[in-house]
Amino acid sequence: MNKLLILAALALSIIVGCKGAPEADGHQDSAKSGSQKHAWHCPMHPQVVRDKAGSCPICGMDLVEFAPDNTSAKEKPQDSGPYVSAGRDVSVSASVLQKIGVRTEMVDNGQVGREVLADAEGVLDQASEVSVTVRTMGYLETVQPLREGDKVGAGQILATFYGPDLVAAQGDWLSARSAGDSLATRIAFERMASLGMSSKLVEEIGRSGKVRRAVPIVAGASGWIRTRNAVQGQSTMAGQELFRIVAGSGALLEARLPMNAASVRPGDQAEVTGAGIGKVSAKVVSVVPQLERSSRSVIVRLAPAKAADIRIGAQYQVSFTPYREAGMTIPENAVLHSGKRDVVFLALGDGKFRPVEVVLGPVAGGKVLVRSGLELGDEVVVSAQFLLDGESRLQSALDQLDAEMENQAPRMNGSIRTFPVSS
Repeated sequence: MNKLLILAALALSIIVGCKGAPEADGHQDSAKSGSQKHAWHCPMHPQVVRDKAGSCPICGMDLVEFAPDNTSAKEKPQDSGPYVSAGRDVSVSASVLQKIGVRTEMVDNGQVGREVLADAEGVLDQASEVSVTVRTMGYLETVQPLREGDKVGAGQILATFYGPDLVAAQGDWLSARSAGDSLATRIAFERMASLGMSSKLVEEIGRSGKVRRAVPIVAGASGWIRTRNAVQGQSTMAGQELFRIVAGSGALLEARLPMNAASVRPGDQAEVTGAGIGKVSAKVVSVVPQLERSSRSVIVRLAPAKAADIRIGAQYQVSFTPYREAGMTIPENAVLHSGKRDVVFLALGDGKFRPVEVVLGPVAGGKVLVRSGLELGDEVVVSAQFLLDGESRLQSALDQLDAEMENQAPRMNGSIRTFPVSS
Protein backbone atom coordinates (compact mmCIF):
# COMPACT_ATOMS: atom_id res chain seq x y z
CA MET A 1 0.00 0.00 0.00
CA ASN A 2 2.83 2.40 0.89
CA LYS A 3 4.56 1.67 -2.45
CA LEU A 4 1.38 2.54 -4.39
CA LEU A 5 1.03 5.84 -2.52
CA ILE A 6 4.67 6.70 -3.20
CA LEU A 7 4.35 5.88 -6.91
CA ALA A 8 1.20 7.99 -7.19
CA ALA A 9 2.89 10.93 -5.45
CA LEU A 10 5.96 10.67 -7.69
CA ALA A 11 3.85 10.51 -10.81
CA LEU A 12 2.05 13.67 -9.76
CA SER A 13 5.41 15.34 -9.06
CA ILE A 14 6.71 14.44 -12.53
CA ILE A 15 3.60 15.92 -14.15
CA VAL A 16 4.00 19.13 -12.18
CA GLY A 17 7.74 19.24 -13.03
CA CYS A 18 7.03 18.84 -16.73
CA LYS A 19 4.66 21.83 -16.75
CA GLY A 20 7.29 24.30 -15.65
CA ALA A 21 10.62 24.89 -14.02
CA PRO A 22 10.88 24.03 -10.34
CA GLU A 23 10.23 26.90 -8.03
CA ALA A 24 12.46 28.03 -5.21
CA ASP A 25 12.56 25.69 -2.23
CA GLY A 26 11.11 28.36 0.06
CA HIS A 27 8.17 28.91 -2.26
CA GLN A 28 7.55 25.17 -2.51
CA ASP A 29 7.53 24.80 1.27
CA SER A 30 5.11 27.70 1.57
CA ALA A 31 2.76 26.21 -1.01
CA LYS A 32 2.94 22.83 0.68
CA SER A 33 2.16 24.37 4.05
CA GLY A 34 -0.74 26.31 2.61
CA SER A 35 -2.24 23.23 0.98
CA GLN A 36 -2.13 21.30 4.25
CA LYS A 37 -4.15 23.99 6.03
CA HIS A 38 -7.21 23.50 3.86
CA ALA A 39 -8.81 20.06 4.14
CA TRP A 40 -12.13 18.61 5.24
CA HIS A 41 -12.97 15.14 6.58
CA CYS A 42 -15.87 13.20 8.07
CA PRO A 43 -15.76 12.87 11.88
CA MET A 44 -17.47 9.47 11.66
CA HIS A 45 -15.35 8.19 8.75
CA PRO A 46 -11.86 9.75 9.00
CA GLN A 47 -10.77 8.03 5.77
CA VAL A 48 -13.03 10.42 3.82
CA VAL A 49 -10.87 13.51 3.10
CA ARG A 50 -11.76 16.29 0.64
CA ASP A 51 -10.14 19.56 -0.40
CA LYS A 52 -13.38 21.52 -0.01
CA ALA A 53 -16.48 21.56 2.17
CA GLY A 54 -19.26 19.11 1.46
CA SER A 55 -20.97 16.04 2.89
CA CYS A 56 -19.73 12.53 3.59
CA PRO A 57 -20.65 10.08 0.80
CA ILE A 58 -21.05 7.30 3.40
CA CYS A 59 -23.20 8.82 6.17
CA GLY A 60 -24.16 12.23 4.79
CA MET A 61 -22.61 14.16 7.71
CA ASP A 62 -21.14 17.60 7.00
CA LEU A 63 -17.38 17.46 6.50
CA VAL A 64 -15.30 19.19 9.17
CA GLU A 65 -12.34 21.43 8.39
CA PHE A 66 -9.06 20.54 10.05
CA ALA A 67 -5.59 22.07 10.18
CA PRO A 68 -2.80 19.48 10.59
CA ASP A 69 -0.07 22.02 11.29
CA ASN A 70 -2.09 24.43 13.45
CA THR A 71 -0.69 25.00 16.95
CA SER A 72 -1.68 27.26 19.82
CA ALA A 73 0.38 29.48 22.07
CA LYS A 74 -1.83 28.42 24.97
CA GLU A 75 -0.93 24.73 24.55
CA LYS A 76 0.75 23.04 27.49
CA PRO A 77 4.01 21.22 26.73
CA GLN A 78 3.39 17.63 25.76
CA ASP A 79 4.65 14.82 27.99
CA SER A 80 5.63 17.34 30.67
CA GLY A 81 4.32 17.61 34.20
CA PRO A 82 1.22 15.46 34.73
CA TYR A 83 0.23 15.47 31.05
CA VAL A 84 0.96 12.41 28.93
CA SER A 85 -0.12 12.95 25.34
CA ALA A 86 -2.29 10.24 23.79
CA GLY A 87 -2.39 11.59 20.22
CA ARG A 88 -2.40 14.73 18.09
CA ASP A 89 -4.03 17.96 19.24
CA VAL A 90 -7.34 18.85 17.60
CA SER A 91 -8.49 22.28 16.46
CA VAL A 92 -12.20 22.83 15.82
CA SER A 93 -13.98 26.02 14.79
CA ALA A 94 -16.61 27.58 17.04
CA SER A 95 -19.44 26.80 14.62
CA VAL A 96 -18.48 23.14 14.46
CA LEU A 97 -18.18 22.97 18.26
CA GLN A 98 -21.75 24.18 18.52
CA LYS A 99 -22.99 21.71 15.92
CA ILE A 100 -21.44 18.61 17.48
CA GLY A 101 -22.35 19.73 21.01
CA VAL A 102 -18.98 19.73 22.78
CA ARG A 103 -19.35 20.36 26.54
CA THR A 104 -16.65 20.62 29.17
CA GLU A 105 -16.44 20.37 32.97
CA MET A 106 -13.78 21.35 35.47
CA VAL A 107 -11.55 18.89 37.33
CA ASP A 108 -12.59 19.22 40.97
CA ASN A 109 -11.83 17.79 44.40
CA GLY A 110 -14.17 15.17 45.77
CA GLN A 111 -14.61 11.77 47.35
CA VAL A 112 -15.38 8.62 45.43
CA GLY A 113 -16.12 5.23 46.96
CA ARG A 114 -15.73 1.86 45.34
CA GLU A 115 -19.31 0.74 44.78
CA VAL A 116 -20.40 -2.85 45.40
CA LEU A 117 -23.76 -3.91 43.98
CA ALA A 118 -25.70 -6.96 45.14
CA ASP A 119 -29.17 -8.45 45.11
CA ALA A 120 -30.92 -8.76 48.48
CA GLU A 121 -33.97 -10.52 49.83
CA GLY A 122 -36.34 -9.47 52.59
CA VAL A 123 -35.97 -11.99 55.42
CA LEU A 124 -37.47 -12.43 58.88
CA ASP A 125 -35.49 -10.92 61.74
CA GLN A 126 -35.34 -13.83 64.16
CA ALA A 127 -34.28 -11.50 66.98
CA SER A 128 -37.67 -9.75 66.81
CA GLU A 129 -39.81 -12.81 67.56
CA VAL A 130 -41.75 -12.99 70.86
CA SER A 131 -43.34 -16.21 72.12
CA VAL A 132 -46.62 -16.13 74.08
CA THR A 133 -46.86 -19.19 76.37
CA VAL A 134 -48.65 -20.48 79.46
CA ARG A 135 -46.64 -21.51 82.55
CA THR A 136 -49.01 -23.99 84.09
CA MET A 137 -51.53 -26.63 83.13
CA GLY A 138 -55.02 -25.42 82.36
CA TYR A 139 -57.62 -24.62 79.67
CA LEU A 140 -58.23 -21.81 77.18
CA GLU A 141 -61.69 -20.47 77.93
CA THR A 142 -61.74 -17.86 75.14
CA VAL A 143 -59.51 -17.03 72.12
CA GLN A 144 -59.74 -13.83 70.15
CA PRO A 145 -60.48 -14.13 66.38
CA LEU A 146 -56.90 -13.41 65.32
CA ARG A 147 -55.10 -14.92 62.35
CA GLU A 148 -51.53 -15.22 61.16
CA GLY A 149 -50.38 -11.89 59.76
CA ASP A 150 -52.80 -9.80 61.87
CA LYS A 151 -51.28 -6.88 63.72
CA VAL A 152 -51.54 -6.66 67.51
CA GLY A 153 -50.49 -4.13 70.10
CA ALA A 154 -48.48 -4.64 73.27
CA GLY A 155 -50.83 -5.63 76.14
CA GLN A 156 -53.68 -6.60 73.81
CA ILE A 157 -55.72 -9.57 75.13
CA LEU A 158 -55.25 -12.64 72.92
CA ALA A 159 -57.05 -15.26 75.03
CA THR A 160 -58.28 -16.05 78.58
CA PHE A 161 -56.90 -18.96 80.56
CA TYR A 162 -58.09 -21.01 83.55
CA GLY A 163 -55.46 -22.79 85.65
CA PRO A 164 -56.03 -24.44 89.05
CA ASP A 165 -52.56 -23.37 90.24
CA LEU A 166 -53.32 -19.74 89.37
CA VAL A 167 -56.61 -19.81 91.33
CA ALA A 168 -54.88 -21.37 94.36
CA ALA A 169 -52.04 -18.81 94.29
CA GLN A 170 -54.54 -15.92 94.23
CA GLY A 171 -56.42 -17.35 97.23
CA ASP A 172 -53.21 -17.80 99.24
CA TRP A 173 -52.14 -14.23 98.50
CA LEU A 174 -55.50 -12.75 99.53
CA SER A 175 -55.60 -14.82 102.77
CA ALA A 176 -52.05 -13.91 103.81
CA ARG A 177 -52.71 -10.28 102.98
CA SER A 178 -55.88 -10.24 105.10
CA ALA A 179 -54.07 -11.95 108.02
CA GLY A 180 -51.24 -9.40 107.88
CA ASP A 181 -48.59 -12.10 107.36
CA SER A 182 -45.97 -10.21 105.35
CA LEU A 183 -43.77 -13.25 104.68
CA ALA A 184 -46.65 -15.41 103.43
CA THR A 185 -47.93 -12.47 101.36
CA ARG A 186 -44.57 -12.01 99.65
CA ILE A 187 -44.23 -15.74 98.96
CA ALA A 188 -47.71 -15.91 97.43
CA PHE A 189 -47.02 -12.81 95.30
CA GLU A 190 -43.80 -14.27 93.89
CA ARG A 191 -45.62 -17.48 93.07
CA MET A 192 -48.28 -15.61 91.07
CA ALA A 193 -45.54 -13.71 89.19
CA SER A 194 -43.74 -16.98 88.36
CA LEU A 195 -47.00 -18.34 86.91
CA GLY A 196 -47.19 -15.36 84.53
CA MET A 197 -49.55 -12.97 86.27
CA SER A 198 -48.61 -9.30 85.78
CA SER A 199 -48.24 -6.89 88.71
CA LYS A 200 -51.06 -4.80 87.22
CA LEU A 201 -53.42 -7.79 87.34
CA VAL A 202 -52.40 -8.57 90.95
CA GLU A 203 -53.20 -4.98 91.94
CA GLU A 204 -56.65 -5.30 90.40
CA ILE A 205 -57.27 -8.53 92.37
CA GLY A 206 -56.09 -6.80 95.57
CA ARG A 207 -58.53 -3.90 95.02
CA SER A 208 -61.46 -6.22 94.33
CA GLY A 209 -60.54 -8.77 97.02
CA LYS A 210 -61.81 -11.60 94.78
CA VAL A 211 -60.07 -14.44 92.96
CA ARG A 212 -60.00 -14.07 89.16
CA ARG A 213 -61.07 -17.36 87.55
CA ALA A 214 -60.10 -16.54 83.93
CA VAL A 215 -56.71 -14.84 83.62
CA PRO A 216 -56.08 -12.84 80.40
CA ILE A 217 -53.16 -13.78 78.13
CA VAL A 218 -51.78 -10.64 76.49
CA ALA A 219 -49.37 -9.80 73.64
CA GLY A 220 -45.86 -9.11 74.85
CA ALA A 221 -45.00 -6.71 72.00
CA SER A 222 -46.54 -4.73 69.18
CA GLY A 223 -46.19 -6.41 65.82
CA TRP A 224 -47.87 -9.10 63.77
CA ILE A 225 -48.83 -12.70 64.48
CA ARG A 226 -46.55 -15.17 62.77
CA THR A 227 -48.06 -18.40 64.18
CA ARG A 228 -51.20 -19.24 66.13
CA ASN A 229 -51.57 -22.47 68.09
CA ALA A 230 -54.55 -21.52 70.26
CA VAL A 231 -58.07 -22.96 69.97
CA GLN A 232 -60.91 -22.16 72.33
CA GLY A 233 -61.44 -24.90 74.92
CA GLN A 234 -58.15 -26.68 74.37
CA SER A 235 -56.09 -27.90 77.31
CA THR A 236 -52.55 -26.60 77.75
CA MET A 237 -49.39 -27.80 79.37
CA ALA A 238 -46.76 -25.71 81.14
CA GLY A 239 -44.52 -23.98 78.57
CA GLN A 240 -46.85 -24.55 75.62
CA GLU A 241 -46.65 -21.80 72.96
CA LEU A 242 -49.98 -20.28 71.96
CA PHE A 243 -48.88 -17.42 69.72
CA ARG A 244 -45.64 -16.19 68.16
CA ILE A 245 -45.46 -12.45 67.52
CA VAL A 246 -42.92 -10.61 65.35
CA ALA A 247 -42.16 -7.27 66.97
CA GLY A 248 -42.38 -4.28 64.63
CA SER A 249 -42.02 -5.20 60.97
CA GLY A 250 -39.46 -7.88 61.80
CA ALA A 251 -37.87 -7.53 58.36
CA LEU A 252 -34.19 -7.48 57.48
CA LEU A 253 -32.39 -7.50 54.16
CA GLU A 254 -30.01 -10.33 53.40
CA ALA A 255 -27.48 -9.77 50.62
CA ARG A 256 -24.86 -12.16 49.26
CA LEU A 257 -21.54 -10.63 48.30
CA PRO A 258 -18.57 -12.23 46.53
CA MET A 259 -15.50 -12.97 48.62
CA ASN A 260 -13.49 -10.09 47.11
CA ALA A 261 -16.16 -7.65 48.37
CA ALA A 262 -16.00 -8.91 51.94
CA SER A 263 -14.53 -5.57 53.09
CA VAL A 264 -18.08 -4.59 54.15
CA ARG A 265 -18.24 -4.22 57.93
CA PRO A 266 -21.05 -3.81 60.51
CA GLY A 267 -22.03 -0.16 60.69
CA ASP A 268 -21.38 0.54 56.98
CA GLN A 269 -24.08 2.46 55.15
CA ALA A 270 -25.82 1.30 51.99
CA GLU A 271 -28.65 2.32 49.67
CA VAL A 272 -31.57 0.01 48.91
CA THR A 273 -33.85 0.23 45.88
CA GLY A 274 -36.84 -1.86 44.92
CA ALA A 275 -40.53 -1.95 44.19
CA GLY A 276 -42.63 -0.16 46.77
CA ILE A 277 -39.75 1.55 48.60
CA GLY A 278 -38.02 3.73 46.01
CA LYS A 279 -34.59 4.43 47.47
CA VAL A 280 -33.92 4.15 51.21
CA SER A 281 -30.81 4.02 53.35
CA ALA A 282 -29.77 0.93 55.29
CA LYS A 283 -27.15 -0.04 57.85
CA VAL A 284 -25.13 -3.24 57.96
CA VAL A 285 -26.00 -5.00 61.23
CA SER A 286 -24.03 -8.20 60.79
CA VAL A 287 -21.74 -10.11 58.45
CA VAL A 288 -22.04 -13.89 58.74
CA PRO A 289 -18.53 -15.29 59.34
CA GLN A 290 -19.33 -18.53 57.55
CA LEU A 291 -18.90 -18.75 53.78
CA GLU A 292 -21.89 -20.09 51.87
CA ARG A 293 -20.59 -23.16 50.06
CA SER A 294 -23.03 -23.31 47.16
CA SER A 295 -22.44 -19.76 45.92
CA ARG A 296 -19.05 -19.09 47.58
CA SER A 297 -20.44 -15.83 48.90
CA VAL A 298 -20.62 -13.92 52.18
CA ILE A 299 -24.03 -13.18 53.72
CA VAL A 300 -24.56 -9.58 54.87
CA ARG A 301 -27.64 -8.51 56.84
CA LEU A 302 -28.92 -4.92 56.75
CA ALA A 303 -31.53 -2.97 58.69
CA PRO A 304 -33.35 -0.53 56.34
CA ALA A 305 -34.48 2.88 57.55
CA LYS A 306 -38.08 2.11 56.47
CA ALA A 307 -38.33 -1.48 57.62
CA ALA A 308 -42.13 -1.32 57.58
CA ASP A 309 -42.04 -1.11 53.77
CA ILE A 310 -39.84 -4.19 53.37
CA ARG A 311 -41.69 -7.37 52.42
CA ILE A 312 -40.34 -10.73 53.48
CA GLY A 313 -39.48 -12.76 50.39
CA ALA A 314 -39.32 -9.71 48.07
CA GLN A 315 -36.20 -8.94 46.01
CA TYR A 316 -34.24 -5.69 46.28
CA GLN A 317 -30.97 -4.18 45.08
CA VAL A 318 -28.32 -2.90 47.47
CA SER A 319 -25.42 -0.53 46.76
CA PHE A 320 -22.52 -0.62 49.22
CA THR A 321 -19.72 1.90 49.51
CA PRO A 322 -17.28 0.20 51.92
CA TYR A 323 -14.71 3.02 51.78
CA ARG A 324 -14.13 6.36 50.11
CA GLU A 325 -11.04 7.90 48.56
CA ALA A 326 -10.46 11.64 48.24
CA GLY A 327 -8.81 13.30 45.24
CA MET A 328 -9.46 14.83 41.84
CA THR A 329 -12.73 13.79 40.24
CA ILE A 330 -14.21 14.10 36.76
CA PRO A 331 -17.48 12.84 35.23
CA GLU A 332 -17.32 9.18 34.33
CA ASN A 333 -18.54 9.88 30.78
CA ALA A 334 -15.48 12.07 30.11
CA VAL A 335 -13.24 8.99 29.84
CA LEU A 336 -12.54 7.09 26.63
CA HIS A 337 -11.39 3.55 27.37
CA SER A 338 -8.88 2.60 24.68
CA GLY A 339 -7.34 -0.81 25.19
CA LYS A 340 -4.88 -0.71 28.07
CA ARG A 341 -5.14 3.03 28.67
CA ASP A 342 -7.77 5.62 29.57
CA VAL A 343 -7.90 8.93 27.69
CA VAL A 344 -9.65 12.26 28.26
CA PHE A 345 -9.67 15.33 26.04
CA LEU A 346 -8.18 18.42 27.70
CA ALA A 347 -9.66 21.76 26.58
CA LEU A 348 -6.81 24.17 25.74
CA GLY A 349 -9.00 27.12 24.72
CA ASP A 350 -9.81 28.72 21.36
CA GLY A 351 -11.38 25.48 20.12
CA LYS A 352 -8.25 23.38 20.68
CA PHE A 353 -8.19 20.04 22.49
CA ARG A 354 -5.52 17.57 23.49
CA PRO A 355 -5.96 13.86 24.25
CA VAL A 356 -4.10 12.98 27.46
CA GLU A 357 -3.68 9.69 29.24
CA VAL A 358 -4.97 9.40 32.82
CA VAL A 359 -4.74 6.87 35.63
CA LEU A 360 -8.15 6.28 37.22
CA GLY A 361 -9.36 5.17 40.64
CA PRO A 362 -12.77 4.00 41.87
CA VAL A 363 -16.03 4.94 40.16
CA ALA A 364 -19.31 5.75 41.92
CA GLY A 365 -22.29 8.00 41.41
CA GLY A 366 -21.25 9.07 37.91
CA LYS A 367 -17.86 10.35 39.14
CA VAL A 368 -14.43 8.77 38.70
CA LEU A 369 -11.29 9.49 40.72
CA VAL A 370 -8.22 10.62 38.75
CA ARG A 371 -4.97 9.49 40.37
CA SER A 372 -2.69 11.17 37.80
CA GLY A 373 -2.72 12.82 34.38
CA LEU A 374 -4.63 16.05 35.16
CA GLU A 375 -4.49 19.06 37.46
CA LEU A 376 -7.14 20.86 39.46
CA GLY A 377 -8.89 23.50 37.37
CA ASP A 378 -8.36 21.71 34.04
CA GLU A 379 -11.32 21.46 31.69
CA VAL A 380 -12.16 18.10 30.18
CA VAL A 381 -14.64 17.26 27.42
CA VAL A 382 -17.72 15.36 28.59
CA SER A 383 -19.60 15.02 25.29
CA ALA A 384 -18.77 14.33 21.62
CA GLN A 385 -15.36 12.92 22.61
CA PHE A 386 -15.59 10.22 19.92
CA LEU A 387 -15.64 12.93 17.23
CA LEU A 388 -12.54 14.57 18.66
CA ASP A 389 -10.92 11.17 19.00
CA GLY A 390 -11.58 10.43 15.34
CA GLU A 391 -10.04 13.78 14.38
CA SER A 392 -6.96 13.12 16.53
CA ARG A 393 -6.48 9.65 15.06
CA LEU A 394 -6.73 11.07 11.54
CA GLN A 395 -4.12 13.73 12.31
CA SER A 396 -1.76 11.09 13.70
CA ALA A 397 -2.30 8.90 10.64
CA LEU A 398 -1.56 11.79 8.28
CA ASP A 399 1.58 12.67 10.22
CA GLN A 400 2.78 9.10 9.96
CA LEU A 401 2.02 8.99 6.25
CA ASP A 402 3.90 12.26 5.66
CA ALA A 403 6.89 10.93 7.56
CA GLU A 404 6.92 7.68 5.59
CA MET A 405 6.64 9.51 2.26
CA GLU A 406 9.42 11.93 3.23
CA ASN A 407 11.74 9.06 4.21
CA GLN A 408 10.99 7.01 1.12
CA ALA A 409 10.73 9.82 -1.48
CA PRO A 410 13.29 9.62 -4.42
CA ARG A 411 16.03 12.18 -4.68
CA MET A 412 15.85 15.17 -7.06
CA ASN A 413 18.21 15.33 -10.04
CA GLY A 414 17.87 18.77 -11.57
CA SER A 415 14.31 19.22 -12.75
CA ILE A 416 13.74 15.53 -13.25
CA ARG A 417 12.90 13.17 -10.36
CA THR A 418 14.42 9.71 -10.72
CA PHE A 419 13.35 6.64 -8.83
CA PRO A 420 14.06 2.92 -9.12
CA VAL A 421 11.55 0.73 -10.91
CA SER A 422 11.29 -2.90 -9.87
CA SER A 423 11.20 -5.43 -12.66
